[in-house]
This record gives sequence, structure tokens and C-alpha cells, in this order.
Amino acid sequence: MNPFDRARSLATPEARASIDLIEAFFQKLEAMDWGAVGGFFSEDGAYCDEPAREMDGIGPAGVTAKLAKSIVGLDAFPMGIDTVVGDAERVTTRRTEEWHFSTGEVLKLPVLCIHEIEDGKIKRWHEFWNMPAFVAQLPKSWLEARAREAG
Repeated sequence: MNPFDRARSLATPEARASIDLIEAFFQKLEAMDWGAVGGFFSEDGAYCDEPAREMDGIGPAGVTAKLAKSIVGLDAFPMGIDTVVGDAERVTTRRTEEWHFSTGEVLKLPVLCIHEIEDGKIKRWHEFWNMPAFVAQLPKSWLEARAREAG
């Protein structure tokens, strides 16, 4: 069973609305539609990569810019969501992101995610993942390209 369907089957009507919101959010994230992803956030909503808090994105434009800058050079970005639990105010997911680089490499990153929801918008998006495991899988060509962009 789809993990979002399972979570909805166990949820209250209020929680189902939040689960639906986060399912739609992940569909846009997987499609790498950064502007649409940013649109899920409140004006003061925050995207918090817990291993890299200095790079938080604030508000729809800040979230869009953070994603557009950090998730680049990919042919595909499947989410691999296997666990969803939620209530009206927060939805927690566990997934394995796959970063399919245009050079053929595939990075796999387990991620625990908590979305805090307020008035039908994402107020906080917390991502918990292992930075050393992530960096160890990055293709050398991708790292070099990011270094060149940084100047």
C-alpha cells in the first residue's frame, strides 16, 4: 500500500488534509519543480537542513532559491518514501532520495523529514540526514562544478 494511503487510512479528517498536502509537496519535489515546492510554504516558513543549518531557506522565494542552488545537475530525483505518519499539525516521513546525476552516478540518501503545518501551509520543513555519507557519494565532477560556480 502507498505509504500516504496507509497514513490517511489511520488519520483523522484534519490529519488527512495535512497528509494530502505533504504528498502533493513530495510530488513537486520529485519533479524538481522548485517554484511549486516553494509555493507550499508560508511567508515565514523555513526549510531547515539540520546538517547544514547555515543554508536554511526562508519563505517561498528562499526555499525555491535554496533548492535551485543545491539540487542541480540531476536527470531524476525519486523520493522512495516508505513511511508516513501524521496529525493535523505535523507529518513525518522516512525516505531514500536518489540523486540521478547526468553523468550516470546514483547517490542514495536516507532522510527523516518532519513538516510542521499551519493554516494549510508548511511552516517548517526539517530534514535529518548524514552529511558525511552524502558527501562521500557525490561525483567528483559535480563537486568540481559547484566549486567553479562558487568562484
